[in-house]
Amino acid sequence: MTAQYERVDEDDRLWRPGLGDLVRLRTWDIFTRFLPGHGRVVDVGGGPGTHAAHLAGRGHDVLLVDPVARHVEMAQARSRAQPHAPFRAELGEARRLPVPDQTADAVLLMGPLYHLVQRDDRVAALREAARVLQPGGDVLVEVIARHAWVLDATLKGLLGSREIWDNFDRNLRVGLSQDPDRPADGSFWAYFHHPEELRAELDLAGYRDIRLVAVEGFAWLLGDLAQRMTDPADLLRAVRLTETEPSMLGTSAHVIGVARKP
Repeated sequence: MTAQYERVDEDDRLWRPGLGDLVRLRTWDIFTRFLPGHGRVVDVGGGPGTHAAHLAGRGHDVLLVDPVARHVEMAQARSRAQPHAPFRAELGEARRLPVPDQTADAVLLMGPLYHLVQRDDRVAALREAARVLQPGGDVLVEVIARHAWVLDATLKGLLGSREIWDNFDRNLRVGLSQDPDRPADGSFWAYFHHPEELRAELDLAGYRDIRLVAVEGFAWLLGDLAQRMTDPADLLRAVRLTETEPSMLGTSAHVIGVARKP
């Protein structure tokens, strides 16, 4: 994971015209509706700080925690660049947060659950988030949907590759993005969830009032997405209208689970 993020510009992913705009704006729309106003937010695995900067600008007290030193340095620079709305950024990882008990109104995990490929580690991260949440606090957790790679490869015209069908078979059977016997080489290493699997993991970690929301929904499959995102209001409204429909959860590349600590 570290090797991947040392060579990939994670910040660019959320600002890329078209798909990046869709993911960023849909995520911020979900934040606006499901996060408490002006609360204390811990952004776990927050990367270079795109979401942390946005939430700080909306009045939240934000602490970003990330295991990649390059990301923390970039986030700290981003905070300094907006002195009217600073936020803090520290090294740390999802299973051992540098945060006292019951001090957060909300915890975001917008990436850790797909990089923790073992279920026990994912549940441990969810329980650690519960530790730092106040009673009644909310967790927002993003995962990659199980069929995202099949859909993405189809969009990119990769179905003619000789190896891709074996890759699909492994991915759909066990959820892993690549062969676990391959040595780490900095390529994408992740776990892909069935949406209801996320609900089960949140339940196992002790959360209640669990809701699943599609991030991109059907919209990322549109051939003219970049053009539509130049004036995105109607498309974003249509995605919001369908965001909790079970069939849309499976079609979306990413799903966010929203849940409450009792």
